Amino acid sequence: MTSHPLPRISAPAARALDGARITTLEQAAEYGEASLLELHGFGPKGIVILRAALAELGLELAD
Repeated sequence: MTSHPLPRISAPAARALDGARITTLEQAAEYGEASLLELHGFGPKGIVILRAALAELGLELAD
């Protein structure tokens, strides 16, 4: 399976994803919305950005 980089996102959200070792869209999709929102610095706007990027690939968040 091909890995796709994360889209451009705010610095706090990027740090939150990096801290959770999420570096690809596929990893973010497996993590799920609820888990992502629990990350300090990651909020609803980040979910919107990730959902849009995942939709372009025909993917969606786990929950």
